[in-house]
Amino acid sequence: MDAIREEELKEIRLFKSVDLESIKGLIDACTVRFLERGEVLINRGEMNRTVYFLLDGHVSIHLDSLQSKPAAILGPGESVAEMSVIDRQPTSAFVVATEATRLLAMDEEILWSLIHSSHAAACNLISNLTARLRHADLIIAEISETGDFQGYSTIDALTGLHNRFWLEQVIERQVQRCTKDGRPMCAIIVDIDYFKTFNERYGHTHGDHVLYSVANTISDNLRPAEIIARGGGDEFVVLLPTVEIEMARRIAERLHKGVMGAVPVMPDGSAIPHPTISIGVAVLQPGQTGKQLLAEAGRALSRAKNSGGNCISE
Repeated sequence: MDAIREEELKEIRLFKSVDLESIKGLIDACTVRFLERGEVLINRGEMNRTVYFLLDGHVSIHLDSLQSKPAAILGPGESVAEMSVIDRQPTSAFVVATEATRLLAMDEEILWSLIHSSHAAACNLISNLTARLRHADLIIAEISETGDFQGYSTIDALTGLHNRFWLEQVIERQVQRCTKDGRPMCAIIVDIDYFKTFNERYGHTHGDHVLYSVANTISDNLRPAEIIARGGGDEFVVLLPTVEIEMARRIAERLHKGVMGAVPVMPDGSAIPHPTISIGVAVLQPGQTGKQLLAEAGRALSRAKNSGGNCISE
């Protein structure tokens, strides 16, 4: 690794009050990355397993597009991309060098080794994330004055999953990437059977708990590279970049088994009957867009529904 001065390491917020000598081995295992002005470090919607710490230069953060107004400018001592490493979800912003920039690149294994070995580093990470959340609150407060939340409201309040707006942005990038690399891609749509009838019988409060249960059960049965979003209503979408149809079938079976084995529990501790689910599976065809892939998965879902539900169809 190119030499990094101790003074530079001391400027990094994650290392505040950390005995640098005690983590020298972890630092030596990292790499240094150089960016030219205008070079994109991170594209929104990518899977990422690396945290970057700025040593020299600055990067701009763009939430909507590369052409949008920067939400923040970060300089030496700051870090980027830790959220995507922690929650293993696609990145939520673009990161671009505003000038020649040098960064310390730390992969997720090294990050977690650091957090487990240093109480001070763990506290610093929490502090950094809290600051990011507060900054996000300021952005929301600013755009709320105009009522224009397009491009910012990407989280479904009930389930905590990304929403349809976010999904429509991410799927096209994933399709383009898989097509360019000559890799397969599949999509799964999960829908709760007769959910309207369930709501009418048990009430919307019970229905909301079922939606939350299904969302979390699906998430718990997915691997880091498997992307989930709430498609709307009682529908959930799972994107499977680089996954062949045979593996997609097995994943669908795993999700079906996991959801049907879950027992939603009400706030009073009582359990409620779990409705069944139907699943549609589709594989990306040559020349298809993300929207067309979702439409194909939707048709597969309709076939499952027409067969009586509680099954998987392609």
